Amino acid sequence: MTNEPDFPLPIRMRGRLFWRRSELELYKRQLIAAVGGVADPQSLSDQIETFVPAEQVAREFGFGRRTLGRRIAESSKVEAA
Repeated sequence: MTNEPDFPLPIRMRGRLFWRRSELELYKRQLIAAVGGVADPQSLSDQIETFVPAEQVAREFGFGRRTLGRRIAESSKVEAA
């Protein structure tokens, strides 16, 4: 996809990677919007923030730890540029 949104960057706590649940849900909605060609969705700020470990993120998106690492690296390059 050419208009694929950037994968959210993780937070490192106690030497492990975690993602904010709100960022993951926004990313999922952005993917759906990009495929369906609809307007960009807005974030949900009224939710209680939870943190999701890397293993669960990989399971939710259906890819392995190497692919997860590639997505993080791609997002880091975009942030640095």
